[in-house]
Amino acid sequence: MKPATILLILGMIAPWHAGAQDMVSLEQMRQVAARGSDAAQLEMGILYEFGYNMPKNDINALAWYQVSADRGNALAAKRRDLLKAKMKPDDVEAAMKLSRELVEQKPPPAVSPPTEAPAPPPAEPAPPAGAPLIGPPNV
Repeated sequence: MKPATILLILGMIAPWHAGAQDMVSLEQMRQVAARGSDAAQLEMGILYEFGYNMPKNDINALAWYQVSADRGNALAAKRRDLLKAKMKPDDVEAAMKLSRELVEQKPPPAVSPPTEAPAPPPAEPAPPAGAPLIGPPNV
């Protein structure tokens, strides 16, 4: 195969592979946000507001900003206020409803790393050959 053909094929596959990785990363981010990370919630708002690998959605963005701001994230509060000023009242109301639903959702279980089994207790060393036995004699 010619090098140009190989590069063309790789050029077509690479964006698909990167997109798949991005989708996995987005889902992981969403799960972390749902478990209560205000930083991840802020990030979800940014992703929705600017449409990174997803349709731009100001209602979802505002909802995530609201959840993060309620947890004390000052940057999320700032982004929330800027976005809210540009939105229609009906959209703001929909975002506030969604933010309450996000808070009420049961978070997905955290994936914990596998734990190692405890090491077995060390075996007692065998007595040397010819050593007297300890304990009552066998009858």
